Amino acid sequence: MTHFSNATIPLLTLTHGNSQCVLSLFGAHVLSYQHNGKEKLFVSKKAHLDGTRPIRGGIPVCWPWFGQLHPDIAQHKHAHGLVRNQLWQIDAQVKTDQVTSITLSPTVTSSLLWPEGLSAQLVVTLTADTLSIALHSHNNSDASIPLSCALHSYFAAPDVTNIQLVGLSGPYFDNANNGAIGHTPSPYLISAEVDRIHPTHVAQTQIKQTSQTMTTVMHQGHDSLVVWNPWIEKSSALADMAVTEYLSMVCIETALTQGFSLPAGQSHVLEQTIA
Repeated sequence: MTHFSNATIPLLTLTHGNSQCVLSLFGAHVLSYQHNGKEKLFVSKKAHLDGTRPIRGGIPVCWPWFGQLHPDIAQHKHAHGLVRNQLWQIDAQVKTDQVTSITLSPTVTSSLLWPEGLSAQLVVTLTADTLSIALHSHNNSDASIPLSCALHSYFAAPDVTNIQLVGLSGPYFDNANNGAIGHTPSPYLISAEVDRIHPTHVAQTQIKQTSQTMTTVMHQGHDSLVVWNPWIEKSSALADMAVTEYLSMVCIETALTQGFSLPAGQSHVLEQTIA
């Protein structure tokens, strides 16, 4: 909690056994997940924790569109949707011998950009060994609604140049190279800017240091995994990220990016579980 001692946004702490999660009601944003005292997530020391802008690090919720995936993004310029820069409310809390969980929903749903009939809830669940974040989308309208979204998780890495990502393969779209098609390297190392959309349904990825697994990330309800690190030039241009902090993080994002539409009357769950 020391890292967030200057926060003026409302924070909650969930605990279960030897696990702890710190959650901000601003953005329904997970800021910290510690298991046996080991921090799994990265938050910039320069992150704004006063509600003036989205938080750099942790697990931002990107919904009901991800990145620039909105047809009118050039006009309104609201990247990553409408919910990461507003307060969410508590809908339910559960505490049992097996889990500690909380359910949240946005408080501001009236917007010209908000699809009529579409709603969201986030369920954060802590167990003795895992943290699960489930983003529920509900279409209560009479028509199908295009939807893209992501759990934009920033994972802690003591030295990103000394880690390997395991579980990804095949082609990817390289946003750092105008969307060109690349092929997943083996081993998957980070040594320059990375901004890649992997169109894959793979269920598990890992962050490893030498032969040791640092973090396991499990994915459900996705059609893509996004890997991102801004590297030197782009991190230097970010006002809410220290110049060398790119060396301490890597994003592995559970996402919908491939033209998904949510049918009328149906629901969808995008889920990431961290161990």
